[in-house]
Amino acid sequence: MKEDDPPLLRVRDLTVDFRTKEQCIRAVDQVSFDLNRGEILGLVGESGSGKTVTGMSLLRLLPCPPGNIVAGTAEFEGRDLLTLPLPELRRIRGRQIGVIFQEPMTALSPLHPVGKQLVEAQRIHHPKRSAKEAWAFATEWLDKVGIPRPAERMQDYPYQFSGGMRQRVMIAMTLILDPKLIIADEPTTALDVTIQAQIFELILQMKRRETALLFITHDMGVIWELCDRVLVMKDARLVESGTAEDLYARPQQPYTQALLKAVPRLTDTPREKVRVSSTAENEAAPTTTTPPLISVQGLKTWFPVRRGIWARTVGHIKAVDGVSFTIPSQSTFGLVGESGSGKTTVGRSILRLDPLMEGTIQYRDQPISEFPSHRLRPLRRHLQMIFQDPFSSLNPRLGVLDILTEGPALYGLVPGSAEELAAHWLTEVGLSPDMMNRYPHEFSGGQRQRICIARAMAMEPDFIVCDEAVSALDVTVQAQIIDLLMRLQEKYHLSYLFISHDLSVVKRIADRVAVMQQGRIVECGTATEVIDHPQTDYTRKLIAAVPVPGDLTRRKR
Repeated sequence: MKEDDPPLLRVRDLTVDFRTKEQCIRAVDQVSFDLNRGEILGLVGESGSGKTVTGMSLLRLLPCPPGNIVAGTAEFEGRDLLTLPLPELRRIRGRQIGVIFQEPMTALSPLHPVGKQLVEAQRIHHPKRSAKEAWAFATEWLDKVGIPRPAERMQDYPYQFSGGMRQRVMIAMTLILDPKLIIADEPTTALDVTIQAQIFELILQMKRRETALLFITHDMGVIWELCDRVLVMKDARLVESGTAEDLYARPQQPYTQALLKAVPRLTDTPREKVRVSSTAENEAAPTTTTPPLISVQGLKTWFPVRRGIWARTVGHIKAVDGVSFTIPSQSTFGLVGESGSGKTTVGRSILRLDPLMEGTIQYRDQPISEFPSHRLRPLRRHLQMIFQDPFSSLNPRLGVLDILTEGPALYGLVPGSAEELAAHWLTEVGLSPDMMNRYPHEFSGGQRQRICIARAMAMEPDFIVCDEAVSALDVTVQAQIIDLLMRLQEKYHLSYLFISHDLSVVKRIADRVAVMQQGRIVECGTATEVIDHPQTDYTRKLIAAVPVPGDLTRRKR
């Protein structure tokens, strides 16, 4: 871009309110910034600071009501997006300004294969492109974003993909139209570090073609590796801005300093706790003095691949292929690996949410893998799960009060009033009790994740599968939630299966770590052994791809 060229996007005094039954909340307060062609502008801040509302307001994608754009302008190539007639704005959406949404499961249609959705986007904005050309182009982009067997997966529906794969489909749907500006709302939150690095390369290629990017994230490592300039938001206002180098080297505001200090790093010292036994493949598990809380042996979960008019089974996806480990009481077992490696399926299989093909699962010496549904029901309250996608796992028709108390009421776990129980757990996860009368759509992504954590805790379980439980949280709240999980573990003698693609977070909370690749455990040991002294090339590849804030060598690429 030439120095005298006008900005591609000029935002001035953007102000957005949300009106609830109780009050009017200012979500964005007089935000102003410029975004140039070929520039990547990072927007960071805690959950609820107004990052996503700022991005969605530019294309008027906020639900109105309760949202209301009170004031401001957003000029894109000289046209104010906030006052454009809707037909003109629709021609800009997607083709000239693309959006990568934070929660792909709710952004993708569950009724259509992903291939059809990718083709539909092209045919709307490129009507001269034939269906055959659009299909081939879509297959090529699935391959670019790292979807294995893209030609086959074009026929699959969103629910047949892992969370990280759905996010990659969402990224492909946006990049395939080659827009001039991309609003990316936490686009790499659900991605493992190796796929994240591939997406970075695609974004940098588009940057070289003068595509601009408004990159909304809480991941300070991603900001360091990718962004030219950074805006820091707090309580709906911009509190600091500057180049990425200046922000990391000389942060001016205490809030920015706190954000940087809270970033987890692989050099952090893991906590000392109870050891967790584990086996990889056919390796014998070390003996423990007490019986394990959870024992998994030879677990296999395969999903049939059906094709043709009669939906005949033509093969299987071996999501989990012979996994074994044990978890004693009051301990945390970390499970890491690339998206699609089978991590989430392991957790769902343990809770009998996915059908097993082979293997045994024991809970307190009870073979729950053999239990029929009616025998599992009394045990459900003891075995809980925090799902990866908080919005799709919350009932949109229930308020937070009902969400947090519905389960405990069924099991007689509400000693006092429902309001007292909901207020207690909202406070525990860092939310205000005043929020119990709101609905899920009225919260940010990180706030919804905290509601999911509170819902699981309210059941007073023994064992919780944490499936990317902190991936949607900003670094300061992430540290608070990890500390909360650790405190609750000590207080209530909980055990966790902690599934994450963030190795630095896993090192902080887990006693032992297993690395999964293509449905199998390829390496296992203590957090220090696996992360500081990896034994396999695959583990070393994962560690090498982790963004390192302040590393000039990585940034110079």
